[in-house]
Amino acid sequence: MIIADSLSLKIKERQILRNLSFGIGKGEALGISGSMGSGKTSLLYCIKSIIPALKKGKVSGSLKVNGGPNDKNLRKDVGIVFQDPNDQIFSRTVYDEVQFGLRNYGHSGAILEEKVENALNRVRLWNRKDDDPFELSHGQKQKLALASVLAMEPEILLLDEPTASLDYRTSVEVYQTLGELRESGKTIVVVDHNTDLLLSLADKFLILDGGMQVAFGEEEVFSKAEVKKAGVKIPWSLKGKAD
Repeated sequence: MIIADSLSLKIKERQILRNLSFGIGKGEALGISGSMGSGKTSLLYCIKSIIPALKKGKVSGSLKVNGGPNDKNLRKDVGIVFQDPNDQIFSRTVYDEVQFGLRNYGHSGAILEEKVENALNRVRLWNRKDDDPFELSHGQKQKLALASVLAMEPEILLLDEPTASLDYRTSVEVYQTLGELRESGKTIVVVDHNTDLLLSLADKFLILDGGMQVAFGEEEVFSKAEVKKAGVKIPWSLKGKAD
């Protein structure tokens, strides 16, 4: 579903990403972690085609998403949930928030209502459908942002630090929902500093540092010394296996 080969990104004169090569298949989950400013969010923007469709940047190498190349059109088959849910929420009710994108795509009537209900049930917010989104807790807002994306039924789901500012219990709930989505066949890419949660979800892991690829693979990547040097936390359950 996502294949990168020597993917690089330059914005103005700054090299953001350098020679990334990785791949995941349909129904798999990729966990991305790394130091601050290592290019994790920029990579998500490339996969969604925010770069170069909305944000200027010179992309080189190869990036194929769902069989197609990165281009100047936003990918409708890829949904993205940003780190701060307040950046995505603007409607008067929870229901209206989820239906907004669907209406823009021409959905109406019973089909629209079914899609909204299904998306809100997925994140366990159907009982809050008539509430003001800005009265929700931060964790509930994050779930609402996720529901709004899920309603569009993307094949690939990108999440940028979905547990930032969430307590542990809510973070686990978010990852449980992501696990259910993966089991249903969604391809998921998650950026997170919490590698314990990433380990509970992801099949493969990509570690970045300074825009460069430190490691890519299954859980054995956390045993590499260079991953420690990149400042990435070794998952608690793997500490005995790490070098």
